[in-house]
Amino acid sequence: MNREADEQAELIRRARAGDGRAFESLARAEERGLYRHALRMLGTPSDAEDVVQDALLSAWRSIGAFQGTSVRAWLFRIATNRAIDLLRARRRHGGLPLEPPDDGDVEPRWSEHPSGDPELSEIAAGREAAAIVEAALLLIPVEQRTALLLRDVEGFDYAEIGRITTSEIGTVKSRIHRGRVAVRNALVQRGWKGPAG
Repeated sequence: MNREADEQAELIRRARAGDGRAFESLARAEERGLYRHALRMLGTPSDAEDVVQDALLSAWRSIGAFQGTSVRAWLFRIATNRAIDLLRARRRHGGLPLEPPDDGDVEPRWSEHPSGDPELSEIAAGREAAAIVEAALLLIPVEQRTALLLRDVEGFDYAEIGRITTSEIGTVKSRIHRGRVAVRNALVQRGWKGPAG
């Protein structure tokens, strides 16, 4: 284990024993990423804030039962489930977001993990294309959006995404591929010609 992993393991041990400061240190390290993920899933800053607060409260209440090694994946699983629950409730009540996220504090961050399809980093070359990608993400099915964000934005591998979304790896890969195609199609409809080069 490296030093960072040792420190995190110690924080986990202390948090599981009821140390609120240790949990706060674990949560603080992931809070911005959780917010960015929730914002891209939901489209509104207030909903994203609510999801993150709810996810962190839920994580604190259940930290004693935490058995994994990746606090990051565990927190993303909780936040993702909360966001999906909120999207389903919106759908039932007809309250889908009308506008893409508009939060100047959240810069597009695309992973550089290799895969068979062009990643969002290749698709979203330039600020205008990035804004269109953000808007297109809100239009694709939530399962595709979730898998695509976890892979191309947050950098989780297929197995981690499978654990976060409780899906088989083949399903994860399919959702990512279909999501990339849908986002690419949305860009093409707006006149995007593809990455330069």
